[in-house]
Amino acid sequence: MTRLHPHRHHPPRCPRALLLTLAAGLLGSGGGAMAQSSGTPWYLGAALSQQYANNVFRDNSAENSDQYTTLSLLAGGDVRLGRQRLYAATKWMDNRYNHNDQLNNRGFDIRTGLDWATAGDLSGNLTYLRKRYLADYNATSQIAPTTDRNIQTDQSAEGTVRLGIPSTTTLALEGGYVYRTRDYSLASYVSQEYRQGASSLGLTYSPSGQWRFGVAGRYTKGHTTDTDFEYSRKDLDLTAGWNLSGSSNLNARISRSRADSFDGVTGALIWDLRPGGRWNLTTQISRDTGIETYYLGVSNVVSDYNRITTSAQVQGTYRLTGKISLSAGGGYSQVSRDDRTYNTGYKDSSRFYNAGVSWQATRAVTVGCNYSHQSRSSYSLLYTYDAYTAGCYVQGVIQ
Repeated sequence: MTRLHPHRHHPPRCPRALLLTLAAGLLGSGGGAMAQSSGTPWYLGAALSQQYANNVFRDNSAENSDQYTTLSLLAGGDVRLGRQRLYAATKWMDNRYNHNDQLNNRGFDIRTGLDWATAGDLSGNLTYLRKRYLADYNATSQIAPTTDRNIQTDQSAEGTVRLGIPSTTTLALEGGYVYRTRDYSLASYVSQEYRQGASSLGLTYSPSGQWRFGVAGRYTKGHTTDTDFEYSRKDLDLTAGWNLSGSSNLNARISRSRADSFDGVTGALIWDLRPGGRWNLTTQISRDTGIETYYLGVSNVVSDYNRITTSAQVQGTYRLTGKISLSAGGGYSQVSRDDRTYNTGYKDSSRFYNAGVSWQATRAVTVGCNYSHQSRSSYSLLYTYDAYTAGCYVQGVIQ
């Protein structure tokens, strides 16, 4: 990561009240019935997939193909207790490679949250995310590619408090705080680890049930784990939302952003189009630093806090019959980097596309196959690659 300014860091801490409330939400969701967001009280399942990767380590020579098997266990729930809603979804994975057994690993994806409301106009949300998985190889142009196992762990805790209900009041006051961390098991990646906290406060205006506008101030502060360098950023956010009877949902943000390493405009636009029961299309455009872009769900980006990533991606699904569904998508991202060591600036770009088909054999069993392709163009051949993954899976879920 490019350093910002050499001050002794004061790590942003997740407020104790937020942690306690999150813990209560986790205990609450774990102690009762659990369900998917579809409305059923709980679900349990398992999946088995076999994949082939032609370029496991994302090497320019592409001479490291392998097959790997993934066994996954699934569980989750979604319940309402009066005005409160508790939900959780977990996925535990065991990955085994045929030839590169040094990459064998166990990972997980835990997502849980609480939507709460009082009898008055006070409401809010609490969410917690923690993921552990094998890190993408050759994801940054500052660390030499490696073939060692590198486990990546991401964590995010977020809380929002809102005074005013959009359905009954035109104006609402909204404040929030989010705390994020990233860790790697490989010592050479310690420069990519971070601790970051961001707080925001603003007003939203909802003239109708379909429109929402907002303005907010946001302050971000963080540090890397390998040095005493810290960074900070200030944003003035303008937001807008449009919801057309559930068939189209558009959310946009444009921000005036200022940090030590850049001063300019950032933003994001997410459009979810569901015109009928057969298909849906999600489009996402963003221009932001790597950490913010990563948590928007943009594929194959580096989570650097001071490098601008411009990206666009589209993902769609189509229900061909009552049991067969098709999916396809693609995207492009470009990272602008500033190497202060050599006083040079450079860019690299990534492209991806994917396609898949699934067949719901029974109410509980789904079978499918998928294909994904990624390529990267960089200033150095060392960080340039082309890779694809293809495979099939079977999944069973009871609820």
